[in-house]
Amino acid sequence: MRRGPVNISRRTLMCHSAVVLAGTLGMAAQQPRPVGSIVGCLSDTVLQQRLPGATVVAKGSGAQHTTVTGRDGCYELKDLPPAAYRVTARLAGFDNVTRDRVLISPSTATRLDLTTRTSPICECVHEGGITLADQWDYADAVLHVQLMDAEPYASMPEGHYSHRARVLDAVKPSSGLRSTSVYILQNQRSGSPDLFDGGQELVAFLKSSGPDTFRITNDEPGLAGRGQVPASVFLVQDGLIQRQPTDMVGYIGKPLDTFLAELRTLSRRR
Repeated sequence: MRRGPVNISRRTLMCHSAVVLAGTLGMAAQQPRPVGSIVGCLSDTVLQQRLPGATVVAKGSGAQHTTVTGRDGCYELKDLPPAAYRVTARLAGFDNVTRDRVLISPSTATRLDLTTRTSPICECVHEGGITLADQWDYADAVLHVQLMDAEPYASMPEGHYSHRARVLDAVKPSSGLRSTSVYILQNQRSGSPDLFDGGQELVAFLKSSGPDTFRITNDEPGLAGRGQVPASVFLVQDGLIQRQPTDMVGYIGKPLDTFLAELRTLSRRR
């Protein structure tokens, strides 16, 4: 028996094509994104020994990944989307160590061995507390800055981490301040807070390390032990003070403009 011609409408073909396309896209969406990893070991520079139990953190691609070095002092950070990462290793009693712009490629294990040294942490006791005026007097400069990407500095002291920072306001200018951007050096000693990140705003009390270089002094081991007052850093977010030194807890939530006005009154004392 002869069959008549099969009439398939254009609308039917379009619907069929749409179903096939949707299925194809669904299969593509289910495919896992290619990821990479970071592997390495942490060692003591003096004893030349591997260090187990250290926390290793990778920040990048809008996420944070954490692991701990094993008994052999080695670690692996898995399932990292391709991006540039900041990797920091921390272990009590040792300097923190940070490497920036660690590039991860798909399906690749990037090797990153790290070295550190014993940290001379200062256990400082401040009789009578530390006032904002004390910190103002000690600092060579007080600057409202915005940190930019980490950037190496030619003469950076060992154990420090460098940011280029844009000067938003020189509240207490320094004679060494020659431009609208400076280097800010952070000490990476164990026990200090996490490193400040690019894009963050700070009101920083700083010591001069050169014509356009300053170091954050609240992380300097032994500073107060020499009879000096450590200066400090206040983190600014949404126009408010959000993080402050231990002795300055009353400043959390204070508007930035009010805080800067208080600082300027200190410059008019003499």
